[in-house]
Amino acid sequence: MTLVFMTMFLVIFVGLVGVVSRTYHQAVIQSHDELAFQIAEAGLDYGRWRLAHSSEDFTAETREVADQWAGVLGTYDVTFEPQTSSSVVLISSVGRTESLPAREVTLKARYGMSSLAKYATLTNGDVWYGGEIHGAVHANGGIRMDGQSDSTVASAKETYICQPNHGCNYEEKPGVWGEGEIKELWEFPVPPVDYNAITLDLLDMKSLAEAAGTYLGPSGVFGYHLVFKADNTYDLYRVTRTGPKIWSWFQETGWQRTSHDIDQETLLEVRAVPANGIIYAEDTLWVQGDIRGRVSVAAGRFPDTPSTNVDVIINGSISYGGVRDGTRVLGVIAQRHVLIPYSAAPDNLQLDGAFIAQKGRFGRRYYSSGAHRLKTSVTRYGMIASNLTPVTAWVDGNGQVISGYRQGESSYDKNLLYQPPPHFPTTGQYQFISWEEVE
Repeated sequence: MTLVFMTMFLVIFVGLVGVVSRTYHQAVIQSHDELAFQIAEAGLDYGRWRLAHSSEDFTAETREVADQWAGVLGTYDVTFEPQTSSSVVLISSVGRTESLPAREVTLKARYGMSSLAKYATLTNGDVWYGGEIHGAVHANGGIRMDGQSDSTVASAKETYICQPNHGCNYEEKPGVWGEGEIKELWEFPVPPVDYNAITLDLLDMKSLAEAAGTYLGPSGVFGYHLVFKADNTYDLYRVTRTGPKIWSWFQETGWQRTSHDIDQETLLEVRAVPANGIIYAEDTLWVQGDIRGRVSVAAGRFPDTPSTNVDVIINGSISYGGVRDGTRVLGVIAQRHVLIPYSAAPDNLQLDGAFIAQKGRFGRRYYSSGAHRLKTSVTRYGMIASNLTPVTAWVDGNGQVISGYRQGESSYDKNLLYQPPPHFPTTGQYQFISWEEVE
């Protein structure tokens, strides 16, 4: 019996020793895995810090993690992978401990620098909205909101002086007011957006276009006309004569006899959209057509003086052909205005894309008479940024549209946040998007 019990106790003891040994070994491995995980997280934190301080440096790096008492705890390898056609950078960090380097933990995180197109509409001054707006809007001035919106309507003003062009007689109004619905989405005052800080460097775009062979120098006449086509090419015309001048009005210029319609033009050539997506004209630029790739067009004349600033004119509808997955995107940047002309723009205008009027406004001049004084609807998908008040419709004291488009609808393109048009401006610093552990 003594031998039997001794044998039983010996078997049990050996089994317990094995369990304890395995448990201890597993605990050690788990401890190293946890430490390697934390070291890999330190690598992600370092990667984010480096993006914030040197946003163009994407070189890989290996660094040690040390403790003041224990010395070197381990190392991490951090790599950066800029994502094509976006402002997103994928950071990968592989962490390992000093005492058990074979146990590695790999973490990946996506960081993105938001583009200017995070707003459906950005205005540096006051603005009056009607129709339907899908997406966030921001104004550094006051907002009269008589339309319907499904996102935030934000103003940097707590109160502002509403002027006659917004249906008021120089009255003090809240930062956001009007007959619009869902007032819970109205926010004011909020921090202003530094519009000047996000102004594009047109000279940089000019250099990129020169490198791609898509720079258009002064035309010698009235400018250039781009017609984008469904095979991802575009027709390039030189505009040789504009239409008859008629009286029109903008607040900052008063009444003027102007024409923004093409009367005669000459086809120069048919070109493919360049690989870098940049087309630049040092002259007035008319744009329309079917967008089938990722492209930015810009117009600016230098030296940069108010008397020589040039415009981009929307000569007709601009369409992605119903594809809204971010593979088709257009950016339009004007040194001064982005204009909708008197007669060339269709009665029902479709505008897909992101439009920036750096020093002027996005919109249509006021026409008091003529067959094209009133048009039916303008439907936008994307965003606009306007230094001066954007306007596509002019109303009288009773709120009736007397010039421009009777109806309007704006929808935000969520793809523009981290997949903006080529060389589109970004704001702020890189922000966290997603995180994962790679097995």
